[in-house]
Amino acid sequence: MKAFKAAIILLGRPGSGKDTQAELLAKKFSLTHIISSKLIKTALKGKSAKVEKEHRLQESGFLVSSGFVSALVMARIKSLASRGKGIIMSGSPRTMVELKDELPLLKKLYGKGAYFFHIAISPKEVYIRNLKRQRKDFPELDTRKIIKKRLAVFNRETLPVIKYLRTKKIIFNINGEQPIAKIHKDILKIIASLL
Repeated sequence: MKAFKAAIILLGRPGSGKDTQAELLAKKFSLTHIISSKLIKTALKGKSAKVEKEHRLQESGFLVSSGFVSALVMARIKSLASRGKGIIMSGSPRTMVELKDELPLLKKLYGKGAYFFHIAISPKEVYIRNLKRQRKDFPELDTRKIIKKRLAVFNRETLPVIKYLRTKKIIFNINGEQPIAKIHKDILKIIASLL
């Protein structure tokens, strides 16, 4: 499909398939996939005290600081938008602080072409998927203890983002416990109805 300048944002519990769907959509629409975890991982290679603190947070299963993530993500969004590129993000904004930073920027740069999706899976499914997967980038995050902590963090930090976007009627709920192809088809159907 022809590239288009849009921003697609996928939110969901750990293991909900955000990155899988993001890669499929990025390929279909020629979008650049902004992966906040990769931006964070690159940034955490630094040696400053601030970076060390953020690294310790992540290794404990907590979110790195919202301001730290927002700065990384917003710089990447601005860079890509300035070159006329469409983007897809998986997992960001993760907190209300990040949303308050990123939403105005997305609206300014992409207008009505900013689409939010919540790929919904149950907490039980989170354990099944995360304990089964063999991640190369962050294998330390896929233990029962860390998954429990990450779910608690999701409920406390990211669920309010999804609820807020629902009140504004700017997020679409997708059943994430379907086959990958069906989830993809459901997202495409919604996007087609909005274009």
